[in-house]
This record gives sequence, C-alpha cells and structure tokens, in this order.
Amino acid sequence: MLQSTKNAYDSLKGWKTLLVSLGIAAAGVFQTADWATIVPSGAVGPVMVGIGIAVAALRAITDTPAGKS
Repeated sequence: MLQSTKNAYDSLKGWKTLLVSLGIAAAGVFQTADWATIVPSGAVGPVMVGIGIAVAALRAITDTPAGKS
C-alpha cells in the first residue's frame, strides 16, 4: 500500500506544484461564491495559512519543471 502510494506520488513529478497552483487559481474563480457558506469566517485565516504551507511544502520537495521527469 505504501509503495503504491509512493509510486503514485512519484508519477506526479513535475506536476504537483502546477496542480496546486491551478487549485489556487480555481479558488480565485470561486471568489464570487458566498464564502461564508463554504468557509466559516473564523476559519478563513487558518485556511489561508494552510494553503500557504501547502505551496511552500511543494516548492521544498519539488525540483522539476511541470511535465519533466
């Protein structure tokens, strides 16, 4: 199980940061949504911190341009 997860993770080499960036861009599109129904007002700060940590972590563990192996 762990090995198959590692293989799946490794197969995304070069795409992980791009996928997170696209997710953040999609979140930008959703700015027109009523965020109060999606993220409670008290959780906005922690959600943004989580996004920042996710992007920083991906930058730290990735070293390949998108699409390259």
